Amino acid sequence: MMSELDEALREQLLHAWRQNAGRQVPSFDQSWQAAAKRHAAGRRNYRRFAAVAAITAAIVITMNVQLPAEDPFIEVADLLETTYWVAPSDVLLPHREFDIYQDMPVIFESTKPAGGTLL
Repeated sequence: MMSELDEALREQLLHAWRQNAGRQVPSFDQSWQAAAKRHAAGRRNYRRFAAVAAITAAIVITMNVQLPAEDPFIEVADLLETTYWVAPSDVLLPHREFDIYQDMPVIFESTKPAGGTLL
């Protein structure tokens, strides 16, 4: 009751077995040397990639490090000549002008003797 897939897999395994039946297995030293060569090639590729990435990052950083351009919407003279600031919520308050130095309420003192101290 083998399915067609099982039969195809069996045929592929038998074919692979027949192809490799007479082949010699490499010695440990040969396998080790081949693995060492692959490892060295991988490290060289990694170093090249890291060097290219570092150079690219350095170029991008040097291109982006420039003197900051002045913002055309803020005038430097306006910032240096005034300290006036308005809170955004001040729009909701009624408009009143009160100069604390000129419009200071005067406390009237009583000069009439009331049989005690003056209030």
